[in-house]
Amino acid sequence: MIDTPELPDLSREDSHPRAAAALADPFFWSLVDETAPFGNETAQETLVAFRDFRDEHPTRSPLALLDELLARWEVADAHWDAVDAAEVQALGEEDEYSLLTRDEVILALAFSQIVTEGKLDPEVRRRALLALTRQSLPAVLSAFEGRALERAQRIDRMKAVLSERWS
Repeated sequence: MIDTPELPDLSREDSHPRAAAALADPFFWSLVDETAPFGNETAQETLVAFRDFRDEHPTRSPLALLDELLARWEVADAHWDAVDAAEVQALGEEDEYSLLTRDEVILALAFSQIVTEGKLDPEVRRRALLALTRQSLPAVLSAFEGRALERAQRIDRMKAVLSERWS
């Protein structure tokens, strides 16, 4: 029997009221849909880590947690501003794991902060929006095969939510 990790709790009812109102689409709350912000193991671990981080450090910048997670997963803390298709393609060919994991963790961190606190750190928002721009590139979307259009639509919804006022 395969040992599967226990999924974290994620529900509209237990989230910050601002998150419950803004994250109207059901996919935002999915832990199993790969097109969703929490639909992969990296994102789920980030959600749990953010909650623990907040318990221990109620006022510390979420970027400190980002640094810890990237170091733990041996992912380079670099290339946040890369959105040019050719540059992203080259980064993916050089280190696809880091490129994809970096995007997964920053998106999960942004949505974890929204769900938990009803606010969003400006630098986390900036990096998450850049990650969504990368994720919308055809070379990255193609990995979603038959769900690429659905993923693109969900990227647009995530961008819209992240672009709201979260201060």
